[in-house]
Amino acid sequence: YLPSPTPPVAHRDRGVAAMIEYDEDWPFATLKRLRGSVIPRAVLYAVPAPILAMILLWCKDVFPDAMAALQLDQLDDLRASYMYSASTMAIFFLVTFRTQQALGRFWEGTSLLHQMRGEWFDSVSCLITFSRSALEEKAEEVTEFRHTLVRLMSLCHGS
Repeated sequence: YLPSPTPPVAHRDRGVAAMIEYDEDWPFATLKRLRGSVIPRAVLYAVPAPILAMILLWCKDVFPDAMAALQLDQLDDLRASYMYSASTMAIFFLVTFRTQQALGRFWEGTSLLHQMRGEWFDSVSCLITFSRSALEEKAEEVTEFRHTLVRLMSLCHGS
């Protein structure tokens, strides 16, 4: 037995899909917004590690015997060039990979957009050509149809 489907709830009631209005007068105001921003989620991932590092360094200064007992007294090794190089290399590869993925998606979207515009142009060309036979009998209506068609396609192109 499956329950009957409930009608979908409008997203605007929950505030999920509402359009974010940006103020173009001052671009830095956009950076201070939390709604629709990735900054709060990024902070959840970025802040705990430095806090843990500060706590460990504080414990090293305040409780050196306890740190030695836990074999955590060698925190100076974290500053070694190997650790820095390894973490820098890992971050470099992650950022490079993500940038390449984003760039690939951008170019794929751009090429699909140009392909769609080409298809629109072909369809308008065909419609204008097919209306040629009625041009002699209904010249005014065909001209109005062609002008309307070109204007609509111009709106689709955003130009």
